[in-house]
Amino acid sequence: MRPLLLLTTLALIAVAVCAIPSETDAEGGFAITDGTGKTFEYDGAAERIVVNGSAVALTIADAGAVSKIVAVDKYSTYDYTKYEQLKGLDAVDLGSFYGTTNHDYIVTTLVQMVNEGKLSLDDSIILSSYTSNIDLRERLNSSGFSKVLVWTTIEDYGEVVKMVEDVSKIASGGVPPSVTDMKVNVEAVKKIAAEFPGKERPKALYVWYYNKALQIGNTGIMKSMLDVCEADNIGYDSSNPSARYGDVGTITKLIGDNRSATVFVSNSYFSAGKTLDDFYSEVLGGDKSIEVVQMGLQWNNWCPESSDGLLEIAKALYGDSPSPEPDPAPSKGGDNTMLYLIAGIVAVIAIAAVAMLLLRKRK
Repeated sequence: MRPLLLLTTLALIAVAVCAIPSETDAEGGFAITDGTGKTFEYDGAAERIVVNGSAVALTIADAGAVSKIVAVDKYSTYDYTKYEQLKGLDAVDLGSFYGTTNHDYIVTTLVQMVNEGKLSLDDSIILSSYTSNIDLRERLNSSGFSKVLVWTTIEDYGEVVKMVEDVSKIASGGVPPSVTDMKVNVEAVKKIAAEFPGKERPKALYVWYYNKALQIGNTGIMKSMLDVCEADNIGYDSSNPSARYGDVGTITKLIGDNRSATVFVSNSYFSAGKTLDDFYSEVLGGDKSIEVVQMGLQWNNWCPESSDGLLEIAKALYGDSPSPEPDPAPSKGGDNTMLYLIAGIVAVIAIAAVAMLLLRKRK
């Protein structure tokens, strides 16, 4: 083989070997414990996934695995959510998972998908939010499905992060950048709260909107986010197990007694066509001296984007702070293309040097 041809061939081989991760680089088996305490063993990333819950679908899409979703509830479809991350979603619409009235159709459809080779009994089914999903899991298990994971309620934000990481791992086999970024945001907020100079914490109030009524948000994800921010949550009532309570009068009185509080209003209020001006008018009599924050669409949800909301909540409470520093370490399961490219370049240079020495010796 001519020296120049040899050099070129070796260089191309080096780039090909270094630029493409080998199968041995992929993460091995792992175990996932769902929100009910059941543990499931995985040899690697799931091949196909059935999803109930737009946050779960979004989490999978953020992990780069939207193509693995083969069936969803109607509230997780792109047509319903309009989430850009779900634009490429091509999945069977199973309808609503709320309650038990649609369980027969869901089970029958999934069994039919198995018979048609579009699903297997060992593929993952991830169910979220509804307590009725516990009953649905029993139905699915009786039909032979072995990996039916359920998360119904989460009260601690650390558990939200863990769920997002677990779902992402099921989908991708590793920990994608979306999860790493989420953890970075959480640590940034903890740092902001820890550096607050004073014993009195900033006051906060979470206002919920449902069925055309404003109430005080009591428990749930937003409460846990305010805990991470170490805010003085003036609306939290530990003796009340309800997720929300009160009315406009209750909200007005609380704000009147705590005028320094920052009021966070659920996105559902604004998606119903309301505005901040409407809130000031309906609740505060037009008094705009109170700080009111319009919450984003995903702030109060079980997905990576909720940590962006967490960061915004902290900024509203403590003032603008520097953006979190990115994690210098590459994420497992993330995109290491640049690292492989650099390794390939180094290999090419080394091979070129050896080839040049050989050429000189032949001369």
